[in-house]
Amino acid sequence: MNVSLPEALASFVERQVASGGYASQSEVVRDALRLLHREKAAEHEKLEMLRRAVMVGVEDWREGRLDDRPIDDILDGIDE
Repeated sequence: MNVSLPEALASFVERQVASGGYASQSEVVRDALRLLHREKAAEHEKLEMLRRAVMVGVEDWREGRLDDRPIDDILDGIDE
């Protein structure tokens, strides 16, 4: 696989290798892709958690479990 990088990224990769942190350009790219993969997985998990929380809220609404207090009052109660 060949990858073309803009000059700024190519220079960054070269600096990483030159600093001794990596043995090759490929190692830098693999490490960067692993980080991107972890970031995307974490983003996906956060989105799934949000979806589940919204569904709980929707179900509470459907079942009539509502709190009509102003949001500031609700948040104040959480802090106490």
